[in-house]
Amino acid sequence: MKTATAERDALYDRLIVERARTPLHAGRLDRPDVQGDGRNPLCGDKTHLDIVLDGHHIQAIRHQTRGCAICAAAADLMAEQVQGSTIVQALDMSDRFMAMLVGPSPLAVADDLPAPLGALEVFAPLRSHKARIRCAELPWIALKEAFSHVDG
Repeated sequence: MKTATAERDALYDRLIVERARTPLHAGRLDRPDVQGDGRNPLCGDKTHLDIVLDGHHIQAIRHQTRGCAICAAAADLMAEQVQGSTIVQALDMSDRFMAMLVGPSPLAVADDLPAPLGALEVFAPLRSHKARIRCAELPWIALKEAFSHVDG
């Protein structure tokens, strides 16, 4: 009989593999307003983002990712979660995502819990696999790079 934790981890593994194999937000956009790149020279992972903005709202976002399953799934799930949000909301989500991976354990912070990250919480088990955190954060680095070219 599987424990609840083992079942949860199996579900997470399934989602990561599924989104890496069959991404829903991969590709290019014809006329992006901003673009961003993330590269990890240690392992060779690369993520390129094309983003179309409507004012300060993310109207469309696509990624081209070459890398491990964690990096590819992180790029696809990130694109899904930030599409339709404002730049400020997307950058806040980036900060919360990183805090989930490297900050204090969520169980230790019982008060003042941050807003849930939805499907991105699938990457929470990486906090015990420090070498893989960079794989999951690479698309967010590309997102921040893209928005560094936006005024205001």
